[in-house]
Amino acid sequence: MSRRAKAGGEPAKTKRRKTVAPKRNLPKARRPSTSGQENMIARLTRELAEAREAEQQVLHSSAQFAILVQNIKDYAIYMLDKTGRIITWNSGAERIKGYTRDEIIGQHFSRFYTDFDRKSELPTKALRQAAADGKFEGEGWRVRKDGSQFWASVVISPIHDGSGTLMGFAKVTRDVTERRQAQDLLEQKNKDLEILAARLRRERNNKLLNGQAIVAAIAHEVRQPLTRITAGGNAAQRFLKMVPPQHDKAEAALEGIVSAGHLTSEVIDGFRALFAKGDQAQELVDVNEIMQRVLESLSSDLYGRQIEPRVELTSKLPQVNGNRSQLQEVMSNLIVNAIEAMETTSDQSRVLHVRTELRDRQAVAVVVKDSGPGIDKDKLDGIFTAFVSTKRYGTGLGLAICRMIIEYHGGKLSASSDGKDGGASFEFVLPIASANDANA
Repeated sequence: MSRRAKAGGEPAKTKRRKTVAPKRNLPKARRPSTSGQENMIARLTRELAEAREAEQQVLHSSAQFAILVQNIKDYAIYMLDKTGRIITWNSGAERIKGYTRDEIIGQHFSRFYTDFDRKSELPTKALRQAAADGKFEGEGWRVRKDGSQFWASVVISPIHDGSGTLMGFAKVTRDVTERRQAQDLLEQKNKDLEILAARLRRERNNKLLNGQAIVAAIAHEVRQPLTRITAGGNAAQRFLKMVPPQHDKAEAALEGIVSAGHLTSEVIDGFRALFAKGDQAQELVDVNEIMQRVLESLSSDLYGRQIEPRVELTSKLPQVNGNRSQLQEVMSNLIVNAIEAMETTSDQSRVLHVRTELRDRQAVAVVVKDSGPGIDKDKLDGIFTAFVSTKRYGTGLGLAICRMIIEYHGGKLSASSDGKDGGASFEFVLPIASANDANA
């Protein structure tokens, strides 16, 4: 029976049921995963621990590095700010430069440079180059606290932060004074060796030159009397062939030959004595007597060239101590030079002045003056130099040897000239003999 009918025939009231919607398969809400959070926390913890360990290692390494730098004593290692002021200082810097850390921190590093380098702005240029090129290297003198200097080898490097901004500079200085001294000593030794080698070369050349000079000088001086001997012989032959023979002139020519022969022998003896080793024979000699003998031997030359000799020999001259043949060679050389100098002048103006005199009661002077063209002033200082001659075919040895002879006798030989057409004057001065020389 239907539930809708109740007893008694009345229709039964229908009881409404609540309609329940069918269940849908909705997604479940996600719950946070406990295991994922734990992994992330573990990872972060591990990274923090690693960073802390790395930081500790960096701090430990930095501390070790700082200790290492601080204990280095052979190098001055310190840091500068951008302007060049010192911000760190190690024990090596204190030992090398003499400043303590408290004395130098905050000071500008230019105080280590010399005044010259500071004036030339070398410290500023060094920092500028280090910043531009990444490094500055150089050597130079640096100044310690006590003012003493040392030779330094320097390296300056720039320091940048992570963004590349310049923060300052690291500077390393080494005292290399001993190396510099050793280098200087080596260079000096090399220079000494070069000087020694040059001196040996000069000595070798001088020996060869002296040998050539001796030969040339002997040939030059001997040629003059030999020329007179030849001329005298030819003259004697001519006088004897004349009709009637001119015996007196021939005899005079022969006497000139004999005199020239003696002069040749004396020239050779003089050179032998001049270049001989050891003491050279000297004696008391009369300068007037030697001059008279020279003038007699050259009389034919004077007469043949129409030269007028004007001789003024001071009487009673004190004697000098010297080598007779050498002094005779000097006088002969000076007179022959005067004769040759006057060959270009007219016959009427050829005058030879010869004079002896006493100087200050201490020396005897001999003066030989010609009336030739004179000597240019720019050439006057060099006429006594070997191989320098004013003559066209001169060897330049005669006057050099004359000066050497006079200086060996303790005297002085000099020349003067009034210039063009003023003639030339040669003078030598010899000290008079002492009482000891006279009693010897």
